[in-house]
Amino acid sequence: MALAVAGVASPAWAGNMGVIKGVVKNASGKALGGVMVSAFDPAKEVSVTVFSQPDGSFVVDGLEAKSHNVRVRLIGLEDAWQENVAVGAADVAFKMDPAKDLSAQRPANDLFSFVKFEDPKDRANFKMMCTYCHQVGTIGFRTPEEPVDWQTMVSRMDGFGGLYKHTQATIVDRLLAAYSPEAQKSWPEYVPPPAPSGKALEAVVTEWDGGKQDGCMIHDLEIGKDNNLVYTCDMINDCIYELNVETGVRTVYGVPGGKDPESTATPRKGPHSIECAPDGNMWLTLALSGEMAKFDVKTHEYTLFSSNVAPKKRGGYPHTLRVDEKGVVWYTDAAMNAVFSLDPANNGVVKQYQLLAAEQAAAAGRGESGGITPYGVAVAPDGKVWYTKLNGNRLGVIDPAAPDGAIKEYKPPFEGPRRHDIGKDGIVWVPGFGSGVLGAFNPKTEEWKVYPLPDAENEIPYALNVHPTTGEVWICGTGSDSMYRFIPATEEFVKIPMPSRVTYTREVEFAMDGSVWTCNSNYPVRHVERAKGSVIRIALDPARAANAGTTAD
Repeated sequence: MALAVAGVASPAWAGNMGVIKGVVKNASGKALGGVMVSAFDPAKEVSVTVFSQPDGSFVVDGLEAKSHNVRVRLIGLEDAWQENVAVGAADVAFKMDPAKDLSAQRPANDLFSFVKFEDPKDRANFKMMCTYCHQVGTIGFRTPEEPVDWQTMVSRMDGFGGLYKHTQATIVDRLLAAYSPEAQKSWPEYVPPPAPSGKALEAVVTEWDGGKQDGCMIHDLEIGKDNNLVYTCDMINDCIYELNVETGVRTVYGVPGGKDPESTATPRKGPHSIECAPDGNMWLTLALSGEMAKFDVKTHEYTLFSSNVAPKKRGGYPHTLRVDEKGVVWYTDAAMNAVFSLDPANNGVVKQYQLLAAEQAAAAGRGESGGITPYGVAVAPDGKVWYTKLNGNRLGVIDPAAPDGAIKEYKPPFEGPRRHDIGKDGIVWVPGFGSGVLGAFNPKTEEWKVYPLPDAENEIPYALNVHPTTGEVWICGTGSDSMYRFIPATEEFVKIPMPSRVTYTREVEFAMDGSVWTCNSNYPVRHVERAKGSVIRIALDPARAANAGTTAD
């Protein structure tokens, strides 16, 4: 039975597990609300995080009956730890001192603002081309791997060739002016944001670390039909991971023909995106080899297909995929101006939909971005297939019932449409990666409504998904270590901080119990706090924020 997200208080598998209770105060004894309280199980590499209430109290539940290491965290204050806290403890007290180095706590959206451009278009171009895989400005970014210098690193990062030529000539100087040790001495004083409050305090965040330390790229995730198994694809290790969230067991399944997941060899397959079909099996895009793959969740065997029309042996760069209710697999190819469908019930026959040229889009105007990059794809309730062109700056639609697909494209009033979704009412919700906005497109009126995210200029919303029960839009706060919950009825954003520093998210999924899932996918993973990828689950418990309007003493 599916539950509304608002009814989920603790993990479905938690059973009668224990709790840890306590209170958080500052150095002066004042109660602190909005503090992230995380209970870590080092053996299973999993943590459960809640937010303290305005009176400073917290309750971490859903914990296995053993001791945990507990950390409290709030930007502007030093982290505080207590180790080996017994489950059942009800008087755990924390005192938080002022941060010794505020700059060390700056999230990437604040750090990104230090890179200066005279022309806003140049800034948008840098944002589009240099935050594809990781945040900008964090300590890992500011410390290129030896002996690589800034020039080499930037040249390597601009492998897509998308930076404007005049920006390529100046970008190293701009980065040094923003992030060199000398530049850091002149950074403006960091003013910490207000502590989370209101609906944000409802969140319960569970995070499972995964992948090889310092050597993985957990790109996307999907939830199995039984809700206890979660699958992630590791793009640089040619494998998928199966996480049993009940037992904590992680199992590795290498893609046939790929590198050994345990080796340091160059990847050959590049599993990029993963989705569950109606029969419960998983489908993947293999971006590097131009193939599609089906993973049988029972036999753990793969079946590989060319991602191109027969007799071509491979596609260009198969990217994002979705599976419709009939089991047909739809996917974009980022290296071709095309969307494809693969029908498993018809011997895996692939059909290509050639997309429009730039000037054929509705209200196209001028000023095309470099490249095209078909990117996100989603199937609407009426069966039509919507796609985005990240660099071509388009939202398009295919009607599979029409002989030629009846393809039409629109130019959104913002930059960088990425991974989108469609609500039950037919509204197409689109994240503006380059502009830091949420866009809502009404196909009936062909009109847009745009909502700037908090700190839109420095935010990079990578993906979103529409909750099937509540209709709320969940958006990746990819540049700010957060997730956003957008409530259409009130047009309200609820920002939920993630517990780990450098949390770069690319996908949003929902479980049958209504919980929200994403994964930490920053690459290089050495930038991340624990130098690993992770699977993240967010559940909401409104009772936790019932006293959110009270004043802390």
